[in-house]
Amino acid sequence: MQKILITGANGFVGSRFVERWRNEFEILAPSHAELDITDAQAVERYVILNSPQVILHLAALSNTWYCEQHPDESYRVNVEGVRNLAAAAARNGVKFVFFSSDQVYNGNCESGPLSEDVAVAPETVYGRHKLEAEQRALELCPTAVALRVTWMYDVERAGMPVHANFVLNIAKAIKERTSLVLPVREYRGITWVRDIVEYLPATFNLAGGVYNYGAGCTMDTYETACCYCEMLVGLQSGPLLHPDYERYPNHERNLSMSTDKIFRASGGAICFGSTMDGLRIFAELNPCVVT
Repeated sequence: MQKILITGANGFVGSRFVERWRNEFEILAPSHAELDITDAQAVERYVILNSPQVILHLAALSNTWYCEQHPDESYRVNVEGVRNLAAAAARNGVKFVFFSSDQVYNGNCESGPLSEDVAVAPETVYGRHKLEAEQRALELCPTAVALRVTWMYDVERAGMPVHANFVLNIAKAIKERTSLVLPVREYRGITWVRDIVEYLPATFNLAGGVYNYGAGCTMDTYETACCYCEMLVGLQSGPLLHPDYERYPNHERNLSMSTDKIFRASGGAICFGSTMDGLRIFAELNPCVVT
């Protein structure tokens, strides 16, 4: 049984990974007190002592507003933490897979689904730190796999944390009969975390590099929300959703990603559908979300 060291095991993705795969892998899930990723020596000791075959790094400071206000803390966790894990993985022959973010594309002026090789110049602290983490990790550990993940969603599940997300925001608005204002100049994939978790073991076999990871989307965020509302119960979105034409006045915010590279590299094993495909399946399997 393959032994995996997972950081962030109590988080949104990590807790769901452990629940899904705990019988398929030997999972090491240290708390922050047991493993401080910002301490390079502690990381090295832990890896040597426990001999994992894969490090799956999911822990991060992912609140973009918080990172803007606390850039030094963001750098320690989101850059130095990745660097420490990558260095330990390289020295000990361990496969290293970690989450980057679609936020590295925040600031890109190109349209359409973006490939991994487009020029990027992130406008946020979080995006810049994620990009630097990719670069540092691959310099130290060329076999590392950086996954640029999309925005994710799920409902509350026993023992698993959940945060504000696309689906819950809409469900809250429906239940409370409030309105949502959503941008029409933003394009981004939104992925059910179940799919993110399901494909993760296949990433352990990928060649080193950067990969887009998550559902595709060619619709703007407002349009996506309208389609989702109509899908739920034939709900008319007019009274609920309102378009925001003012956000991103200088250029469209395009975080929409192509996943052709990871599909080919995995021999078709990693095959994300569209955002709407995922939302449709989610709605069918979770009918109580808005009832």
